[in-house]
Parts: sequence; C-alpha cells; structure tokens
Amino acid sequence: MEKVPCGSATRALALEYKSLQDEPVEGFRVKLVNDDNLFEWEVAIFGPPETLYQGAYFKAHMKFPHDYPYSPPSIKFLTKVWHPNVYENGDLCISILHPPVDDPQSGELPCERWNPTQNVRTILLSVISLLNEPNTYSPANVDASVMYRRWRDSQGKDNEYPNIIRKQAQAARIEAEKEGIIVPLTLEEYCIKPNKKTVQEPQLDVTDFYDDDYNLDSDSDCDDDDEDEDLGEEGDDNDSGNCGS
Repeated sequence: MEKVPCGSATRALALEYKSLQDEPVEGFRVKLVNDDNLFEWEVAIFGPPETLYQGAYFKAHMKFPHDYPYSPPSIKFLTKVWHPNVYENGDLCISILHPPVDDPQSGELPCERWNPTQNVRTILLSVISLLNEPNTYSPANVDASVMYRRWRDSQGKDNEYPNIIRKQAQAARIEAEKEGIIVPLTLEEYCIKPNKKTVQEPQLDVTDFYDDDYNLDSDSDCDDDDEDEDLGEEGDDNDSGNCGS
C-alpha cells in the first residue's frame, strides 16, 4: 500500500520551496518535476568558478520521503558525473543523506548523518562542496577515487582526473547553452544576491525554472556566513559520504 504524505511534510516542503524561489542560493536552482507534487524536485547544480567544475551544469532529481524531514531525501544525477561519491547510475552517496542510525561498521559518526534540522539548502551546499572535496575513504566509484587520489598525491602532475572533469564540464555547459541556460563562470556571477521585493507574492511561481530574478552586479563576494562552500580545487577525505561495498 502506498504511503500517504503527512501534512507536516507537505507544509515543510512548501515553505522550503517558496523560500528558495524568493531567496535563491548561489550554486543551484530548483523547480518541481510536476507542479502538483511537492515530493519530487528537479535541481540544477552549477560548478563553482576557479575549480575543476567551473562552467559545469548538472541536472539531478531530489525525492523526498513522506515523513520528511524526519527521514532524508535522495539525490540522483541525471547528468553523467565522474566522481568518487557518485555511483555509475547517478545515485549520490553522502553521509548527510544517510538515515540517522548507529552503524559502527560504516565509519560514520551519528552527527554526520541525517537529522531533521537539515534542509534542502544545507544538503545542496554540501553536495557542491563534495564536488571539490570528495570522500575517498569508502567511495561509490572506486575507479574515480583511485584516479582522484593519484592526481592529488602527484600534486597536479597526473592530469587524467582533471582532464575527465573538465571535459564533462564543457559538455554539460554545451547542453546548458542548448537549453538557453546561462552558466555562471565568475565569482561575481556565481555569488548572486536576490533583489529585495517590495510586494509579497503569496503564490508559488513554478513556471520559469531559470527566470533571471537576480542582481548579478554585486560589488562583493559571497557573504561570509556561507561557510559551507570551499572553492579550492584540492580536497581531503574529511567530507562525509561512506558508500563502499
């Protein structure tokens, strides 16, 4: 029997969705897959400038359980992604989306797993951070993990990994251009700030996924309180995402 969504989950998702439409966050955009279903979102993730993923445009689906936020959503990339923490079928592995159970065998601390204080914003900012700081302790893609470690340990002398990433980013950018999507390439474009609206719009606008309702002429970089993102190319193994078999 199909589970019926609880009212609290519907209300929570409606509030989060409206918040992300009214006050978008740099690095990603969201829309509903179907206007009448709050439990499945389409996500566009943009690669951070000055990283291997500069110019990249990744599509993903985000599915929410009927008891959200008490259980975590899942994320599946629709765009091909070569990354230590992304399975071949596109499923993302990151600790923040793992159920809050005590599993000593996983190597993850309970505090690294899902808890109801998380939200779409914190999830997607963690995903963007994970792009540049993959967890290779127990990877979803072993080959990508080995290749990433080889590149990192060679201090940039082995370029197989970055060449694949840049090639994928370029292909993704071409797809974005075909769809009329403008991919941010500079920090000024990436760290957008929403314009302040003088009139409150009570209804959700889900018709235009990429409406340019932003002020791109910001005279400053990202706000200091956005400490979730690290735009450095080289990562370490401190990010969460234990998905080894």
